[in-house]
Amino acid sequence: MDMTLSDISKKLFKNSRKQYGLFFFSIVFSIAMTGAYGVLQYSPTVTNILVDGGSTQTISQAMFFGSMSGIMIFLVYADNLFLKFKSREIGIFLSLGIDRRSVQKIVAKEYTLLFQIAALIGLLLSVPLAYLCWAFLNVFLKTQETTFSIGWTGFFIAVLFSLLNWMILLTTNRRYIKNVDVLKIIKTSDENEEAKTGKLFLLILGALLVPVGIIAFFTLQNIGGFINTLLAFLGLAGAVWGVYVLIIQCASVGDILKKYQERAYYKNIVFYNLLKQKIRQYTRSIFVATLLITFTVFGIGFIAAGFIDGYHVALNEPYDYTINATYEHPMTEQRIYEIAEESNATITDMERIDCLLLGVQNNYKNGVQDWSSRIVVSEKNFRALTGGDIFVPKGSYTVYYDSSMDYKLNAFSSDRSLFYNPVTEQECLFIQNEPICRDGLFNTRSVFSSFLILNDEDYNAISASLTNRYKAVSYMVNVENWKSTSDFQNSILQAVVSDNHGVIFTNWHNSATFAKTGSQAEYLPFEGNETRIARVWSLYPLSKLSSTTTQFEAFATYLMLMLFIAILAFVSAVMVMGLKLISTIWEDAEVYDDLWKLGMKRKKIKALITKQMLFVYFIPTVLGCIVGAFTTYRIMLVSGVIYIDETMQFVGWVCGFVLIIQIVIFFILRELCRNHC
Repeated sequence: MDMTLSDISKKLFKNSRKQYGLFFFSIVFSIAMTGAYGVLQYSPTVTNILVDGGSTQTISQAMFFGSMSGIMIFLVYADNLFLKFKSREIGIFLSLGIDRRSVQKIVAKEYTLLFQIAALIGLLLSVPLAYLCWAFLNVFLKTQETTFSIGWTGFFIAVLFSLLNWMILLTTNRRYIKNVDVLKIIKTSDENEEAKTGKLFLLILGALLVPVGIIAFFTLQNIGGFINTLLAFLGLAGAVWGVYVLIIQCASVGDILKKYQERAYYKNIVFYNLLKQKIRQYTRSIFVATLLITFTVFGIGFIAAGFIDGYHVALNEPYDYTINATYEHPMTEQRIYEIAEESNATITDMERIDCLLLGVQNNYKNGVQDWSSRIVVSEKNFRALTGGDIFVPKGSYTVYYDSSMDYKLNAFSSDRSLFYNPVTEQECLFIQNEPICRDGLFNTRSVFSSFLILNDEDYNAISASLTNRYKAVSYMVNVENWKSTSDFQNSILQAVVSDNHGVIFTNWHNSATFAKTGSQAEYLPFEGNETRIARVWSLYPLSKLSSTTTQFEAFATYLMLMLFIAILAFVSAVMVMGLKLISTIWEDAEVYDDLWKLGMKRKKIKALITKQMLFVYFIPTVLGCIVGAFTTYRIMLVSGVIYIDETMQFVGWVCGFVLIIQIVIFFILRELCRNHC
């Protein structure tokens, strides 16, 4: 019976259904994960709360594109594995006398059909996958600002990512067929890639490059400037390369043991040689999985740092309440006492501070200048509140800040600054005095974590020329047992909202420089925008109670985004490692069979399989957790986080949880793989 080329292709396809299915699933999974990530990363739900150029936006986007790079490496690996299993088919076509160009067309046609169908399914699944994950998280963190929305920009990026991968893999496949030796291709499954000898020096070098590169990245990035930024990213590249070198040397650890611990090497010689023979395949998948586990730990640790730090800062604030209001919508001491009495709250202490909102020209250390609105108080008011002896000469100003606002000094690097009066539109030059840094004077989350102090005469002269729109008053209040004053908190909030007629001037804190920056006033109705207003309105009445409860909701979108990233990264890491484990067992099945024929007992063979699986599965888990935890620690050091120990304890629990999940999955996969052999 004559067989056509099409019949031969169908026959070969049926004989390799597992390999085709594995490659197909790898594409679907990769594109679906990328698309789901993009749909949320660029959704209005997320972009509306991420500050342009802010650290959270920068880090989340870096993780997005970093994940895409890792997934691209994974797809290249999956394609190489697919080609290896197809090599016999390619060899059969070539041995039948079919020219290479025709074979390229056959493989390209088959590959294109397979990839396009898988990519289309992955793209179609990305939106419902994003929705399901977001809906699951929304069960625990549902707020007005966490409603699911589709980021079509992210979906379009996923489409481009699919096309890019298709072209890269298609080019790789064509080149493979063009250059392959027909005699070698028939026996390709018996060949192993050549590996370089493991060296203790490179192992140590890789271990050093990772922490040094991470330290350099965050330190230099925080300093700023083009050269420092360039060196920072070189440091980051060095850290990534260090991870890669470390993995290679771990896979070649047998060579190092042979030189320094010969007995230990020969005791497990088969295992170490299997590692070395498969080194390139191991390193690709382990490298990608390590990066994904790093993203998992870092993503959760980074966002948790803000919550943990904010929670503990709130508990240790000097005042239980900071009640703010403008002179257009005043709040009086008598009224606060009346609300407290109606709410069964007992006020034990109350302080008042008046302030102005003026435009100030910022002079940064890199020479850049811009305008911003700043809170200004009088030296008399500051002296009365703090009890300190402060003197501000006429025609000068003093910067006050607490330790959480160190970065503000970058804006006052010059010895003088221009002040702008938004009513008279006049500018006046003031000399800068030595800054004052003190903690515990004011609540750090209030507008008084940093402000400027003027001479009384200067302050009064400017105040007389300003309208009430640019004047504000704050009351710092302590109560008995703040944890049981929820009624007082709610009543104060409703009173402030009522004074503003239910419509909030959300960017009041920038209003003094609208003429300089070209910005416009933004008014939002409080009803329906409660969580957004709590997040952006500088005059929002703050309390320890709101900081530890309701303020949590204001940042729920940040938390959900990072949790989503962590979930996708972790699931992707599990899939990468799972694919590698399955492919490893398939590839080494003949080796295990040969070992059995040579007399090795089944028990020993299963132990050998377990060792290989332990290496593939837990090297990325351990490395990823260590690198992720260290990266979180470094970013906290340069971000002014106060309660680092508490955050690192939480990161430790996250690493332990990841490890427990990995152990459970490992035992399931181990039984499947051992039973297969």
